[in-house]
Amino acid sequence: MNWYDKAIVYQIYPKSFQDTNDDGIGDLQGVIAHLDYIKNLGFNTIWLNPIFVSPQVDNGYDVSNYFAIDPILGDMDDFTEMMEKAHHLGLHIILDLPINHTSDQHPWFKDAISNPNSIFKDYYIWHKQVDGHEPNNWGSFFGGSVWEKNPNDSGEYYFHLFDKKMPDLNWKNPEVRKSIADIAKFWIEKGVDGFRLDAFIHIAKANLEQNSLIQGEQFPADDTFYAKLPKVKDYLATFVREIKDFKSDTFLFGEASSANALNAAEYTRPDEDGCDVVVNSGNYGEVYDDSNPDVPGFFQTRRLSLDRLKKTYVTWESVLVDISLPTLTWGNHDISRLRDRLNLPVDNEDVSKLLATLMYLQRGMPIIYYGEEIGMHGLKYQQVSDFDDQRAVDLINTLHEKSFADEEILKLLNNQDEMTARGPMQWDDSQYRGFSTKEPWNWGQTDKTSVVAELKDSKSLATFYKSLLSVKKHNCFTNGDYQLLITDPEIYAYLRQTRDNKGIVVTNFSNKVKKFTLPETKWKKVLANKVKLTNNELTLDPWGSCALESKI
Repeated sequence: MNWYDKAIVYQIYPKSFQDTNDDGIGDLQGVIAHLDYIKNLGFNTIWLNPIFVSPQVDNGYDVSNYFAIDPILGDMDDFTEMMEKAHHLGLHIILDLPINHTSDQHPWFKDAISNPNSIFKDYYIWHKQVDGHEPNNWGSFFGGSVWEKNPNDSGEYYFHLFDKKMPDLNWKNPEVRKSIADIAKFWIEKGVDGFRLDAFIHIAKANLEQNSLIQGEQFPADDTFYAKLPKVKDYLATFVREIKDFKSDTFLFGEASSANALNAAEYTRPDEDGCDVVVNSGNYGEVYDDSNPDVPGFFQTRRLSLDRLKKTYVTWESVLVDISLPTLTWGNHDISRLRDRLNLPVDNEDVSKLLATLMYLQRGMPIIYYGEEIGMHGLKYQQVSDFDDQRAVDLINTLHEKSFADEEILKLLNNQDEMTARGPMQWDDSQYRGFSTKEPWNWGQTDKTSVVAELKDSKSLATFYKSLLSVKKHNCFTNGDYQLLITDPEIYAYLRQTRDNKGIVVTNFSNKVKKFTLPETKWKKVLANKVKLTNNELTLDPWGSCALESKI
């Protein structure tokens, strides 16, 4: 067993965690300042969103120097201090590593466009214009074409799946694969324990002559041509082999936003060189309200379907058994916060406790986004012009053309846009919530939740998370088999079982009192909220949840 088989991950968006030099931007010293807090909650692993030098076109995912810390976050001395203190506390550090693309300010790309004989030209993807226009009609995830003209050659285009300032790397080139592996090795030598491989499912592209078959758009985004293609596994395998040969217990955590359970199994097969785990963006059990076709799907109102959630996790647990761990998460930096985007009584902490119990005691690796443990809402911006990320700008322009009022657009954005989830961590009740003495880089209206208030309250959500993560470390909830139980449609219940003990989780997903009869054995409550146990019968108050254990 590897250390990461028992990882409980805390995701930090460094720019928004803690500012220590009063510039309104979080930094590595801010992470250092709260390592004890993270450890005391029960986490053993930290995932940091990108910290490399970047023009910040895409908040650090556009890297211009992989071998240095972005000055807005600190320097290598800060990084070394963070690593030493984290490891002293028994915390592992995972870095976010963008491997599909670089910044257009990266030396490789700058040399590729300025030097006709550059050895780095083949580090990127190029194509001549076709009949005076883009090589094909593929659409970028950030809107418009995936093709942008070479500024020094008007007849040539380079490929960018995301922003035009983020050219895609050419993973066909073995030198690219070696260069990315060399970057990873550099940080492993600095003490890093693993990497989140950002957008790895996009590193292979289809025949560039092929056009999308989607009609009605000039540049339709269709990941048939640039996601999960067969060559992804080949390219990934060469990278993984080199990293694992260099340090065998390096944790490789693949980000595959559109992957299903079968994809995840293929990318994590233990008999092949792949990722250790894969996370996707579609396991939240959400159902979209598509009653208004004028609103793009991502911004549609959503609700949580318990039936869909049950089916999702039964599928993932079944497909990945004996292959890899599912990843257990309610969100990250690319989606609005759980308490905003779902049609639930979001200010009821019993609901938050239920959702945490339901999700994180399943078989799998918990990955918890900073602030979730205190029930943070996302930021609430005051006007549509406050949104400047590309997806929001596209929505605003689209809906303005369709005569939507700003008030309607603002509500959609505040509930669904990813930037609302990147607000400052709320440490206390001061003006900028203890994050900084200056206005934060990403700022809007916040709720009243804070770490200080939560830690004072023995019945708070943060206190509950601490108990939950302690229970997660029990043998049956770490290593036990998983079996979803057939129950009342508004109850989510499952068994976890090892050779020596078993656990059961029961949650009441309704505003009504529910009864649940336990399997015959002697059960002991190890975590409970709004639940009574009488003999072998549970009485769950509205939104009640519990975990029980029994020896075999």
